[in-house]
Amino acid sequence: QVEPLIQKGHENLVHHILLYQCSSNLNDSVLDYGHECYHPNMPDSFLTCETVIFAWAIGGEGFTYPPHVGLSIGTAADPQFVLMEVHYDNPSYTEGLIDNSGLRLIYTPVLRKYDAGVIEAGLWVSLFHNIPPGMPEFVSEGHCTLECLEEALGAERPAGIHVFAVLLHAHLAGRAIRMRHFHNGEEQKLLAYDDEFDFNFQEFQYLKEERTILPGDNLITECHYSTVDRIRMTWGGLSTRNEMCLSYLLYYPRINLTRCASIPDIMEQLQFIGVKEIYRPVTWPFIIKSPKQYKNLSFMDAMNKFKWSRSEGLSYNELVLKLPVNVRCSKTDNAEWSIQGMTALPPEIERPYKTEPVICSSSSCLCCSLFLTLLFIVHVTANTIGNIGPFV
Repeated sequence: QVEPLIQKGHENLVHHILLYQCSSNLNDSVLDYGHECYHPNMPDSFLTCETVIFAWAIGGEGFTYPPHVGLSIGTAADPQFVLMEVHYDNPSYTEGLIDNSGLRLIYTPVLRKYDAGVIEAGLWVSLFHNIPPGMPEFVSEGHCTLECLEEALGAERPAGIHVFAVLLHAHLAGRAIRMRHFHNGEEQKLLAYDDEFDFNFQEFQYLKEERTILPGDNLITECHYSTVDRIRMTWGGLSTRNEMCLSYLLYYPRINLTRCASIPDIMEQLQFIGVKEIYRPVTWPFIIKSPKQYKNLSFMDAMNKFKWSRSEGLSYNELVLKLPVNVRCSKTDNAEWSIQGMTALPPEIERPYKTEPVICSSSSCLCCSLFLTLLFIVHVTANTIGNIGPFV
């Protein structure tokens, strides 16, 4: 079991906590101090801590593993070092805050049958993920591609893995998230979904029935956003006011796959706003050479300068969903599957996702009958009142 220990009074300050497995080659001379994440004072060796083994987000409670699954510790394949990364949300820039929040891990000496693993799926967090301003609805998709799952599962677990819980994650612009599952091109039931996404309530969803993921499958994290109250581009990134589109899958038995994500092609995004040429060699942040109105601007500056309208935003959304994607397919210890970095075409899927109709089973017929009876009573009552005439 894993419990969040959020310091009293800091419930709105602590946004999420990630627990990473670090490389077994980590130099333990750097273990005495905490550091600001992704800051020059952070030791380079901390960058080897990339494998998520647990995630907690604001509004969530503790998580209890099912009786047959556990987070393994103490074997050669388990982490010798872990890094706890805490993300804070301090929009008022209050100074002098000291936080002592963390996670409590509860262990048992009774060995569980299966070791649990975590796969981070969705959109790789980067500026390649962007959302135009003023959009009441914009959809982003992150692909755990068939190619990545084919290679990793084919090598490690041809019989498939079993997902038992999912955490869906976005930021303030998020409105709905769905985890779509395809097997041999055929869409299955949604793996997980939250059609009323609330930034301040994010928690693992236990699946009613475990779902098997097989070679030949692919997963799509589908995120819906609203940026009607924003006048500039929203960028993928770590800040609360940036965006993410991620799913964390808890599954067993554990295999050597920690990240199965994608990045959409960047050049066609630039071409959409009229960029013709960038300076070479190509280095971030992609300085633009032509046309004249964007000359010497960065990719971000050019996207912000473009005159976005809702119709332009809709056209851009249609383009982005069809772009080739760069495959991210990572192992533990900073290793990569051979498919990593290759380009793949997103599958042709039905958009938007059609919600499954609610069907009354025999066990729920009584509930359905009562509901229909209530509707009839309401209808009759309304008609009766309507025929009485006005009240005096």
